[in-house]
Amino acid sequence: MYLSEVVDVFDDPHLMGFYDRAHSSLDEDRYITLGRLRDIVILFVVTVDKADGDTQIIMAREAVPKEQEAYYDHYRKSTNSGRN
Repeated sequence: MYLSEVVDVFDDPHLMGFYDRAHSSLDEDRYITLGRLRDIVILFVVTVDKADGDTQIIMAREAVPKEQEAYYDHYRKSTNSGRN
């Protein structure tokens, strides 16, 4: 997997992201994103916001089954939110 491919995960309209309190520090806020890449694989991506406003990808890997389940639960909720 190439970095140029990983950035495409941020185009997923159903991605889920959250603050990584366990790995953040006073100097660096880390975020975790789970998103689907080209309808093929769910990725677990760790990013930091840099002082210049850019976002840096620290790490990316295929999501483990528990993370995939969390993504698909989120996906189902987000696609059913407009239905009664």
